[in-house]
Amino acid sequence: MKSRMLAMLLAVTVLLALAGCAASSDTAAADSADTSSNGSAFEESATEESTTASGGIATDSAETAPPEPGSAEADGSAAQSAAELTEKLIYSADLTVETTDFDAATGAVEDLVAEVGGFLESSNVSGDTRYDADGTIRLVNRYADYVIRVPADQFINAMNRTGEIGNVVQSGIQVDNVTSQFIDQEARQASLEVEEERLLELAAQAPDVETLIALETRLSEVRYEIESIERNLRNLQNQVDYSTIRLSLYEVAVYTPTAPVQRTFAQRLGDAFRGGWSSFVDGAENFAVWFVSALPSLVLVAVLVVAVVLVIRQVRRRNRREKDVPPDDPPKEG
Repeated sequence: MKSRMLAMLLAVTVLLALAGCAASSDTAAADSADTSSNGSAFEESATEESTTASGGIATDSAETAPPEPGSAEADGSAAQSAAELTEKLIYSADLTVETTDFDAATGAVEDLVAEVGGFLESSNVSGDTRYDADGTIRLVNRYADYVIRVPADQFINAMNRTGEIGNVVQSGIQVDNVTSQFIDQEARQASLEVEEERLLELAAQAPDVETLIALETRLSEVRYEIESIERNLRNLQNQVDYSTIRLSLYEVAVYTPTAPVQRTFAQRLGDAFRGGWSSFVDGAENFAVWFVSALPSLVLVAVLVVAVVLVIRQVRRRNRREKDVPPDDPPKEG
């Protein structure tokens, strides 16, 4: 009997404990709901105030806040800004090319320029005059100087194709970064344009003629500086858009080896003999040409020399005759 009463007391105690726990959980849930509703109301109120202050546009403080330095977001923004910055680079090159077929090489230069979409800024072809034994005159040792402008995106392609012209013995490429010049010039231009607008406003409100003249004088100076900057920027942009290739083309009998070549003693002797004989023939031809061209002058000089010699001889003969004639006898006294 006692044991049954103890069991019933324990059951009642457990039921009361469970009921208390359920009540406390309901209270906590209600408090949480009240807090959430109050927070939502506060956020809605803050959003409405922010919308009113910003002219009807709701803003999020988390989105407008700048990223902290060193964060991943800041690094990504810096990388994007660097990628958007376009550098202004001027490419130029100097080339020296040999050719054994000068006419074909000059044609290859013109074809290359046309194919890459460029143009010849200047060209000069010259050579040495040679008089052959049969009386003909021809140009030898011809050479040409070109200044070629090609689109910047075709610069490397044009340089790679210069081997089609002849034997490239010298090649040099220069790159000039003019980005800072662009930035400085554009900033100066923007400042001058602001000053120009201000001067126009002041000129419209000038109280007297002297002030108006002073303002117009300064306005002319500002406009001249703006036009000068615009010319400089156009010139720089033209050099950026079109790269420059300075090409010197030489006519040769044999290409200069681009790799070391070991010659034998017999080859060196043969080359020396051919070089000496060629120099002797060229010297003899040049002397013959000079002698023929100077022959009229030499004949005139010879005639003058003969005439002078004859005159000198006549003078000497006359002097000798005067010395051989005896003087007259003095008169006798009576």
